[in-house]
Amino acid sequence: MGRLSQWVTGSNAASDPVTRAEPPRTPFASAPRSSSLEVASVVLPDAIGKELAMLIPAVAACRNLIVGAMVQFPPMRYRGDELLDPGPLLTQPDPSTTFEAWLSSTVDDVLFHGRAYSNVLKRDSDGFPSAIRWLPFESVTPIAEGSSAGGYQTVTGYRVTGSSRPIPIADVIRFDSTAPGILTTGARALSAATELELAARRLASVELPAGVIENQGSELSEDEAKELLAGFQAARRSNGVAFLQGATYSRESLSPADLQLLEARANVATEVARLFNVPVAMIGASPSGGAAAMLYANLASQQALLCSTAVAPPRSTIEATLSLPSVTPRGQRVALDMQAYLRSDPTAAASYVTELVAAQLITIAEGRSFLGIPPSSSSPTLEPGKV
Repeated sequence: MGRLSQWVTGSNAASDPVTRAEPPRTPFASAPRSSSLEVASVVLPDAIGKELAMLIPAVAACRNLIVGAMVQFPPMRYRGDELLDPGPLLTQPDPSTTFEAWLSSTVDDVLFHGRAYSNVLKRDSDGFPSAIRWLPFESVTPIAEGSSAGGYQTVTGYRVTGSSRPIPIADVIRFDSTAPGILTTGARALSAATELELAARRLASVELPAGVIENQGSELSEDEAKELLAGFQAARRSNGVAFLQGATYSRESLSPADLQLLEARANVATEVARLFNVPVAMIGASPSGGAAAMLYANLASQQALLCSTAVAPPRSTIEATLSLPSVTPRGQRVALDMQAYLRSDPTAAASYVTELVAAQLITIAEGRSFLGIPPSSSSPTLEPGKV
């Protein structure tokens, strides 16, 4: 099935069927470059696919941090300030799996491709989706009509690999990221990181000599050279001092760090962390990239920074899409509560709330809610250990 080099724009998949040009979605997007690396008969261009990108340790670490944080955010439904029952869509959207599995797959596509799709399986009595299923980004192709000369076309539906019938546009929920996918913005950096990992792997399997004996006299035959080397190695097992006549010995200066390209790989890890907006220290990247030591004392601040930088874009994408009038009744909104994640350090959370209450920025009731403590008719203090 041919790929349509168009992508859907807008925020409502059911009411905004407009497209504009997009690079083809292939595992290895073709792009001109001056050099390439051939691995197992595959030439690595400047753009790589998600499967290859996930083989880079820094990419896997950043992805796991973001997705691992988001699956800890329980979904909530509100009407104004009133908390409503989440309903089946936010409890188990896909009958065949869990909410966390659906969310992680959707966030994956949003991060790497800038867009994710879900197919509506079932609707409630009011016509709103009550069951949806994640569609892999690579398997979805928009069906567009009209001339592409102007760069815009009308989308009438979607074709999904393995399905004989097109899916109507109203039965597909499209999650549009506020930022381009990592595979687009970080194409060259990810390609360089892949080549560096492959280079380190090649060097790890290369047997390098500990030293080199250079003949300074008459030329030796192959058998004579082997005999000289064998005698030299045998003498080293019993003697700590060597004697050479007509030859010189030099020790190789390559260290294990040189062979594994540690400095270059640490620099790449820093660049990958910047692509994902992840704090450098959280993936153990190079200190030269502006990282700070990852200590228990600054764990809470690092988690808060992760949520405000790396997690915020995909989180807002999921919340905004699930709050669309075509998905949720008008007047209601969906939110992913990250307070439980930030409360992972009870002592730090209690101190934080105490300071906010003391500064009169929040009320005691709001502080108790933040800490997950039921409301009380009395007015207790929020000092640690006395809540």
